[in-house]
Amino acid sequence: MGALTQRPHRLLAVRAEEDVGAARRTVARIAGSLPGAQAGSAELAATELATNLVRHATSGGYLLCRASGGAVELLAVDRGPGMPPGGPEPARVPPRAGGLGVGLSAVRRLSAVFDCYSRPSGTVILARLHGCAPSRSGPFAWGAVNVPLDGSGESGDGWAVAADGRLTALVVDGLGHGPRAAEAAQAAISALGTCPNGDIERLLRRAHEAMLGTRGGVLATCTIDPGRGELTYAGVGNIAGRLFHGTRSQGLVSHDGTAGTQLALPRARVLAYPWAPGAVVTLTSDGIGRHWDPAAYPGLLHHDPAVIAATLHRDHGRGADDAMALVIRDTRRDAA
Repeated sequence: MGALTQRPHRLLAVRAEEDVGAARRTVARIAGSLPGAQAGSAELAATELATNLVRHATSGGYLLCRASGGAVELLAVDRGPGMPPGGPEPARVPPRAGGLGVGLSAVRRLSAVFDCYSRPSGTVILARLHGCAPSRSGPFAWGAVNVPLDGSGESGDGWAVAADGRLTALVVDGLGHGPRAAEAAQAAISALGTCPNGDIERLLRRAHEAMLGTRGGVLATCTIDPGRGELTYAGVGNIAGRLFHGTRSQGLVSHDGTAGTQLALPRARVLAYPWAPGAVVTLTSDGIGRHWDPAAYPGLLHHDPAVIAATLHRDHGRGADDAMALVIRDTRRDAA
C-alpha cells in the first residue's frame, strides 16, 4: 500500500447560533470542491453537530473539519458537561433536542465511521462520511488531528502512514509555522512514498535529504510488526512518542537535533519496544503537551484513534504553535 496522509483540519469555533450557519457554509464549500462528495450530507452533519454544541455544551465548542478522500471528516469537540449517564454508544445514538430535529442519530446514519467519547469534562464526536480515505488496514486503525496555529491555512506539522501487513508511520514538525514550515514538512512526508518497507533508518535519511534546502524540522518514524510483536522507533528532535499497553505506558526515546539543516543527519538510534494486541502508540508535535495521564480518561484508548487525537488536542494543545497528534491502535482485541 502507498503512503496515506491527510490535509490539516480547519477549526471552526461554534459558540452562538450564527456560528452554525458559518460552519455549515464552510463545510459545504469543502465538500463541494471534492469529486463525488455529497455536499448535502456534509451540510446536514455539520449543522446537527454545530447546533448541539450551541445548545448543549458549556460555552459552545468547535468543529474540526477536513477533506478526506472524496468526502469530509468532522469532529465536534466541547468541554462539557458531557452526555447523560450511560451516554450514547456508537451503535445506539439517541436523538438530541434542537437542530433539525434528527440529531446525532442522523449524523450516525450519514457516517461510514461514527464514534463518541463523553465525560463530564467534555465530549468528542467523530463523523467520517461515506467516501472518506481509509483509516484501517489489517490489524491497524489510525487517525490524526492536525490544526494550524490560526485554525486554518497551512500547517507546519505533517504525518503519513503506509500499511501492508506491517505499518510504518512518519511524523514531522517543520521549524516555525506557516508556508515555509509546511514546505519542510511536506518534503519529509514525500520520503515515505519512496521508502515504505519498514527500514526506518533509511526512511529517516531520505526524509532528512528531502528537507535539505528547506528550513528543516524535527521528525520521528516507527514501524509496527504484529507478527514479531515489535515496534521499532527512531526520532530526531522533540516529537513525543508514547506507547500504551493496558494501564502501562512507556515513552519512546528520540535524540536531540534538527533534520534538513545540515548535510549530515543528526544521530538517531533505532530502538525496539514490545507490541501486542490492543496496544496504542501516540506521536505528537510540540504543539501538544506530552504529560497527560490516561487514567484521567477512562476507556479513551479503546475509541477511534481520531477521537483520541482530538481529546489530546483539546486538553493539552498549547495554543502557540501548529499542533498535531497521530494515534495508531492495534484492533486485534476489538472482536474479543
